[in-house]
Amino acid sequence: MSPPNKSVVQNPHYRMAGDEGVAIGRAGTQGGWYEFAATFCVAHEVLDVGCGLGKGLEILARVARKATGIDQDERLERPGIIKMDLSEVPSKSVDTVVCIDVIEHVEDDHSFVQDLVRVARQQILLSTPNYTASRCQWPYHVREYMPHELNALFADQREVHMYKGRQFGDLRYKVTHYSAYVMLNKLRVNPTTGLLTRCYNKLLPVPARIHSHLFLRVVVAEV
Repeated sequence: MSPPNKSVVQNPHYRMAGDEGVAIGRAGTQGGWYEFAATFCVAHEVLDVGCGLGKGLEILARVARKATGIDQDERLERPGIIKMDLSEVPSKSVDTVVCIDVIEHVEDDHSFVQDLVRVARQQILLSTPNYTASRCQWPYHVREYMPHELNALFADQREVHMYKGRQFGDLRYKVTHYSAYVMLNKLRVNPTTGLLTRCYNKLLPVPARIHSHLFLRVVVAEV
Protein backbone atom coordinates (compact mmCIF):
# COMPACT_ATOMS: atom_id res chain seq x y z
CA MET A 1 0.00 0.00 0.00
CA SER A 2 1.43 3.39 -0.97
CA PRO A 3 1.75 6.02 1.79
CA PRO A 4 -0.84 8.83 1.93
CA ASN A 5 0.12 12.01 0.10
CA LYS A 6 -1.01 14.22 2.97
CA SER A 7 -1.43 14.08 6.72
CA VAL A 8 -4.85 13.96 8.36
CA VAL A 9 -6.81 17.22 8.17
CA GLN A 10 -7.44 18.21 11.78
CA ASN A 11 -9.63 21.21 11.01
CA PRO A 12 -12.01 20.33 8.15
CA HIS A 13 -13.63 23.78 8.36
CA TYR A 14 -10.41 25.76 8.00
CA ARG A 15 -10.54 29.15 6.31
CA MET A 16 -8.08 30.44 3.75
CA ALA A 17 -5.80 33.27 4.83
CA GLY A 18 -6.67 36.45 2.95
CA ASP A 19 -10.25 35.48 2.11
CA GLU A 20 -11.73 38.19 4.37
CA GLY A 21 -9.15 40.84 3.61
CA VAL A 22 -5.56 40.71 2.44
CA ALA A 23 -4.13 40.86 5.98
CA ILE A 24 -6.67 38.58 7.67
CA GLY A 25 -5.08 35.33 8.83
CA ARG A 26 -1.60 36.66 8.06
CA ALA A 27 -0.64 37.94 11.48
CA GLY A 28 2.86 39.40 11.37
CA THR A 29 4.02 37.88 14.65
CA GLN A 30 6.91 35.74 13.39
CA GLY A 31 9.63 38.40 13.26
CA GLY A 32 11.80 36.58 15.78
CA TRP A 33 11.73 33.38 13.74
CA TYR A 34 12.68 35.32 10.61
CA GLU A 35 15.57 36.91 12.53
CA PHE A 36 16.69 33.44 13.57
CA ALA A 37 16.35 32.08 10.03
CA ALA A 38 18.39 35.01 8.74
CA THR A 39 21.41 33.86 10.77
CA PHE A 40 21.60 30.82 8.46
CA CYS A 41 21.09 32.84 5.26
CA VAL A 42 24.12 35.12 5.09
CA ALA A 43 25.16 35.60 1.43
CA HIS A 44 22.67 32.94 0.31
CA GLU A 45 20.13 33.08 -2.48
CA VAL A 46 16.89 32.71 -0.52
CA LEU A 47 13.27 31.94 -1.41
CA ASP A 48 10.61 32.86 1.16
CA VAL A 49 7.67 30.54 0.51
CA GLY A 50 4.28 31.90 1.52
CA CYS A 51 5.85 35.26 2.31
CA GLY A 52 2.52 36.97 2.95
CA LEU A 53 2.81 40.69 3.55
CA GLY A 54 6.59 40.53 3.10
CA LYS A 55 7.70 41.73 6.54
CA GLY A 56 9.85 38.65 7.06
CA LEU A 57 11.26 38.91 3.56
CA GLU A 58 12.62 42.33 4.48
CA ILE A 59 14.54 40.74 7.37
CA LEU A 60 16.01 38.05 5.12
CA ALA A 61 16.98 40.62 2.49
CA ARG A 62 19.31 42.36 4.93
CA VAL A 63 21.74 39.44 4.92
CA ALA A 64 20.96 37.37 1.81
CA ARG A 65 22.72 37.76 -1.52
CA LYS A 66 19.25 37.71 -3.04
CA ALA A 67 15.87 37.25 -1.34
CA THR A 68 12.66 36.59 -3.25
CA GLY A 69 9.19 35.89 -1.90
CA ILE A 70 6.39 33.89 -3.45
CA ASP A 71 2.73 33.68 -2.49
CA GLN A 72 -0.45 32.50 -4.18
CA ASP A 73 -2.37 35.74 -3.55
CA GLU A 74 -1.98 38.18 -6.45
CA ARG A 75 -2.83 41.11 -4.15
CA LEU A 76 0.54 40.65 -2.44
CA GLU A 77 2.61 41.11 -5.60
CA ARG A 78 5.19 43.89 -5.56
CA PRO A 79 8.90 44.13 -6.37
CA GLY A 80 10.53 41.05 -4.84
CA ILE A 81 7.24 39.17 -4.31
CA ILE A 82 5.87 36.99 -7.10
CA LYS A 83 2.50 35.27 -7.36
CA MET A 84 3.60 31.67 -7.84
CA ASP A 85 2.94 28.19 -6.54
CA LEU A 86 5.91 26.37 -5.04
CA SER A 87 5.44 23.56 -7.57
CA GLU A 88 6.31 26.04 -10.36
CA VAL A 89 9.72 26.97 -8.93
CA PRO A 90 12.66 25.32 -10.76
CA SER A 91 14.51 22.52 -8.98
CA LYS A 92 17.67 23.39 -7.02
CA SER A 93 17.23 27.04 -7.91
CA VAL A 94 18.07 28.62 -4.51
CA ASP A 95 20.46 27.93 -1.67
CA THR A 96 17.90 28.21 1.10
CA VAL A 97 14.13 27.84 1.21
CA VAL A 98 12.47 29.63 4.12
CA CYS A 99 8.97 28.61 5.16
CA ILE A 100 7.83 30.43 8.30
CA ASP A 101 4.41 29.39 9.67
CA VAL A 102 3.12 28.20 6.29
CA ILE A 103 2.94 24.39 6.31
CA GLU A 104 0.03 24.42 8.78
CA HIS A 105 -2.04 26.12 6.05
CA VAL A 106 -1.25 23.49 3.38
CA GLU A 107 -3.63 20.59 2.87
CA ASP A 108 -1.34 18.40 0.74
CA ASP A 109 1.63 18.72 3.08
CA HIS A 110 3.62 15.73 1.80
CA SER A 111 3.75 17.09 -1.75
CA PHE A 112 4.57 20.51 -0.34
CA VAL A 113 7.54 19.09 1.59
CA GLN A 114 8.75 17.27 -1.51
CA ASP A 115 8.76 20.59 -3.36
CA LEU A 116 10.62 22.34 -0.54
CA VAL A 117 13.34 19.69 -0.80
CA ARG A 118 13.33 19.78 -4.60
CA VAL A 119 13.89 23.55 -4.76
CA ALA A 120 16.57 23.89 -2.05
CA ARG A 121 20.23 23.36 -2.94
CA GLN A 122 21.44 23.44 0.67
CA GLN A 123 18.82 23.81 3.37
CA ILE A 124 15.22 24.40 4.43
CA LEU A 125 14.32 26.64 7.38
CA LEU A 126 10.78 26.01 8.60
CA SER A 127 8.66 27.01 11.58
CA THR A 128 5.17 25.96 12.64
CA PRO A 129 3.04 25.84 15.80
CA ASN A 130 3.43 22.86 18.13
CA TYR A 131 0.13 20.95 18.24
CA THR A 132 0.83 19.95 21.84
CA ALA A 133 0.46 23.58 22.91
CA SER A 134 -2.19 24.96 20.56
CA ARG A 135 -4.25 21.91 19.44
CA CYS A 136 -5.01 23.43 16.02
CA GLN A 137 -7.46 26.02 17.35
CA TRP A 138 -6.56 28.81 14.90
CA PRO A 139 -9.32 28.76 12.22
CA TYR A 140 -6.85 29.22 9.34
CA HIS A 141 -4.82 26.10 10.14
CA VAL A 142 -5.46 22.83 8.32
CA ARG A 143 -3.41 20.91 10.87
CA GLU A 144 -0.56 21.30 13.33
CA TYR A 145 2.27 18.92 14.19
CA MET A 146 3.78 17.38 17.26
CA PRO A 147 7.61 17.28 17.23
CA HIS A 148 7.91 13.68 16.03
CA GLU A 149 5.35 14.26 13.26
CA LEU A 150 7.15 17.30 11.92
CA ASN A 151 10.52 15.58 12.10
CA ALA A 152 9.14 12.56 10.21
CA LEU A 153 8.29 14.71 7.18
CA PHE A 154 12.03 15.21 6.61
CA ALA A 155 13.31 11.84 7.84
CA ASP A 156 15.06 11.04 4.55
CA GLN A 157 17.16 14.21 4.49
CA ARG A 158 20.82 14.48 5.50
CA GLU A 159 20.38 16.37 8.78
CA VAL A 160 17.41 17.70 10.74
CA HIS A 161 18.02 20.11 13.62
CA MET A 162 15.01 20.99 15.79
CA TYR A 163 14.52 24.13 17.84
CA LYS A 164 11.59 25.26 19.98
CA GLY A 165 10.39 28.59 21.29
CA ARG A 166 7.59 31.08 21.66
CA GLN A 167 5.15 32.10 18.95
CA PHE A 168 7.04 35.32 18.27
CA GLY A 169 10.42 33.60 18.07
CA ASP A 170 11.89 35.93 20.70
CA LEU A 171 12.77 32.93 22.90
CA ARG A 172 14.44 29.99 21.13
CA TYR A 173 16.19 26.84 22.31
CA LYS A 174 17.77 23.94 20.48
CA VAL A 175 16.16 20.57 21.23
CA THR A 176 19.21 18.73 22.57
CA HIS A 177 17.40 15.68 23.96
CA TYR A 178 15.06 14.89 21.10
CA SER A 179 13.66 11.55 22.36
CA ALA A 180 12.88 13.00 25.79
CA TYR A 181 11.18 16.02 24.23
CA VAL A 182 9.06 13.79 22.00
CA MET A 183 8.00 11.70 25.00
CA LEU A 184 7.12 14.80 27.04
CA ASN A 185 4.88 16.07 24.24
CA LYS A 186 3.16 12.69 23.87
CA LEU A 187 2.49 12.52 27.61
CA ARG A 188 1.07 16.05 27.52
CA VAL A 189 -1.59 15.21 24.91
CA ASN A 190 -2.53 11.89 26.53
CA PRO A 191 -5.79 12.33 28.52
CA THR A 192 -4.48 10.08 31.29
CA THR A 193 -1.14 11.80 31.82
CA GLY A 194 -1.89 15.28 30.44
CA LEU A 195 -2.63 17.13 33.69
CA LEU A 196 0.35 15.65 35.53
CA THR A 197 2.64 16.45 32.59
CA ARG A 198 1.37 20.01 32.45
CA CYS A 199 2.29 20.50 36.10
CA TYR A 200 5.67 18.82 35.59
CA ASN A 201 6.36 21.02 32.57
CA LYS A 202 5.99 24.14 34.72
CA LEU A 203 8.63 22.84 37.12
CA LEU A 204 11.20 22.31 34.39
CA PRO A 205 13.82 24.95 33.51
CA VAL A 206 12.48 27.12 30.69
CA PRO A 207 14.83 25.67 28.01
CA ALA A 208 13.58 22.14 28.80
CA ARG A 209 9.86 22.92 28.67
CA ILE A 210 7.29 22.30 25.95
CA HIS A 211 7.04 25.45 23.85
CA SER A 212 4.41 26.73 21.47
CA HIS A 213 6.50 26.69 18.29
CA LEU A 214 8.83 24.36 16.45
CA PHE A 215 11.61 25.30 14.03
CA LEU A 216 13.56 22.96 11.77
CA ARG A 217 16.82 23.48 9.96
CA VAL A 218 16.92 20.73 7.34
CA VAL A 219 20.14 20.09 5.47
CA VAL A 220 18.94 18.50 2.26
CA ALA A 221 20.33 15.24 0.94
CA GLU A 222 22.53 15.34 -2.14
CA VAL A 223 20.80 14.28 -5.33
